[in-house]
Amino acid sequence: MCKRSLPLPVLALVLLTGCQATMRHATPQPAVPRAGNAELVMYISDQPYVTAETAYRAAHLLSKGTPFDGDFDALASTLRSEGLIARHWRHTSDQYLDRGAVGFMLCRACRIRSGVNWTLTGLGRYAWRELQYKGIAGGGGEYGLMSGGEFVGLLSRAESYLRRTNKADVPPVELGAPGG
Repeated sequence: MCKRSLPLPVLALVLLTGCQATMRHATPQPAVPRAGNAELVMYISDQPYVTAETAYRAAHLLSKGTPFDGDFDALASTLRSEGLIARHWRHTSDQYLDRGAVGFMLCRACRIRSGVNWTLTGLGRYAWRELQYKGIAGGGGEYGLMSGGEFVGLLSRAESYLRRTNKADVPPVELGAPGG
């Protein structure tokens, strides 16, 4: 039996690209609601996994207390300039985010800056651990994807944390009936 081997440059390319985490994308979904808090939360809870657009909109809502009405690119630019997302992030709106990325955004939105590793590196894995330490995040590793329902629970605990620690400088988010 004859075995063929790949040329060294091709093998190196395959190995290098295979080591990078490939971020999956959502299948086509209805447009993410922009106008209301309740609509956004209901939309998120129905999603199999958290996408960049839903997480970005939720982080803005948690940080500012109001929904962001603009498109995804304007939202990303706003969050980047406010330090709620990393400057090097270039997610697409339908890209799934792992717990580390969600942890990074929520730590920034909740103004959590404790922990030597988080302070020095700003890495999402340490942000996720800070959220666990503060009782905001549950168990699980920082690299897995997060379901929409799990994310809604995380947002609720993050808002409670902001109220409990008097870090909230925005009024509580009012979750009323959709469309009302």
